This record gives sequence, C-alpha cells and structure tokens, in this order.
Amino acid sequence: MKLASQDAIQALDADFAAMAVKRGHYAWGLPQLSMREKAFVFVAADLCSRSLQFPLQTHVMMALSNGVALEDIREAVRHLAPYVGYPTAAEALMRLGEIEKAAVEAGLATSGEKESGNGHAGQAIELPEHVVQATKALNEDFAAFLQEVFAERWGRPNLTVAERALCTIATDVLNGTLEQSFAQHVGLALEHGAGEEQVQAVLLLVAEFGVAKAGRAFAALADVLAARR
Repeated sequence: MKLASQDAIQALDADFAAMAVKRGHYAWGLPQLSMREKAFVFVAADLCSRSLQFPLQTHVMMALSNGVALEDIREAVRHLAPYVGYPTAAEALMRLGEIEKAAVEAGLATSGEKESGNGHAGQAIELPEHVVQATKALNEDFAAFLQEVFAERWGRPNLTVAERALCTIATDVLNGTLEQSFAQHVGLALEHGAGEEQVQAVLLLVAEFGVAKAGRAFAALADVLAARR
C-alpha cells in the first residue's frame, strides 16, 4: 500500500520518511477499523492538532483513494466542530475546498460532490440524563448549550453513531478530556455497534499524534471498561 504524499515526505527527509511511512502503513493497516473509520479518526486528530495543511491533505487524499466520499469527510468536520473548536472546523472546511480541486485533478473526486458514500439516514440520539443533570448543576445555560449541540449533531445522516463516537474519542485523547466526556463517547461507540477492540484501535492510531496522551487514554479506557462490566 502506497501512502498519499509518500514521495513528498521522502523529499523532505529520507530518515524521517522511513519512520513516517512505517507508522502510516501501521495505522492505515489496522484491521480493527474500516478505512472510513480510520479516515474520520485521522481528520479528528488533524483538527485537534491544527494540522490543516500537508497532514490533512495527505489523510483526505488517502481516504478518497480508498473510497471514502468527500461529503462524508465534510460531515465529520461538522460533527467535530464543538470538540475541536468552530474556528478550526471552519478552517478545515476551507482547506477541504482546496483539497477537492486537487482530488478532482487526480480523479479521486468529482467537482461539487455532495453524495455520501454511506447512505446512513441518521437516528435520534439524546444526551444521557445523568450528563444533563450534572451539567445543570454547574451552569444551566451551558447545559442547554450542550444539549443543543449534541442533538443537532449526533443524529445527522451520512455517518453512523459508532463512526461519530470513534472519531470523537480521538478528540478526547488529544484534548485530554478523559473523564466524563471520554466515558460517554466510549459508551456511545460500544452501544451502537463498535467493539472494545475498535476503541483500542482508535487510541493506537492517534498515538502518533502524542504517545504520552495515548498512554493516559489506555489507562482511562481500562477504568471505563471495568466500570461497564
């Protein structure tokens, strides 16, 4: 499997390229996640680390070359906005417009593509009541904001709830939100078809964005899974 932008990385630094390509093959080859899931996790990691130039383009082009629709990547960015910041999401959408032009030239996308490659119709998902009450105890206005943000994103079409949860777990790892938020998103993933091995694979994939962060996330995941058993 040749990675997108592999030649460009080689031109930057041959020693670094050998390491980066090895990590890329490992990450994109993780059998526990589909190519779609890996693409959305990579996009989440790019947005968290504000890697919106070469890394985002590389991951999007790799996703497109493996059949992931550009519109579904856009939907992932919309979903991730509250977790990575709306300004970062807006910049990412601008970059996707630029990347689309390169993808069209490479024959990986069609101009103005708006069709999902998934066909998922969406389903109503509500913020758990214990989260609502805990947040209200802190600030009722923030609780209302959180409920609105949750409701308008988690039930949208194109991405499944499990896909949304898996990429949001990546934001928890890289943002260090390893308490209630992480436990909630792990729960959503497991309750909507993902397995524990898929959640663990997300942590393995994002380890290249911060190995210490991934280590702390594995410890937090062990606690979450123990509490659910």
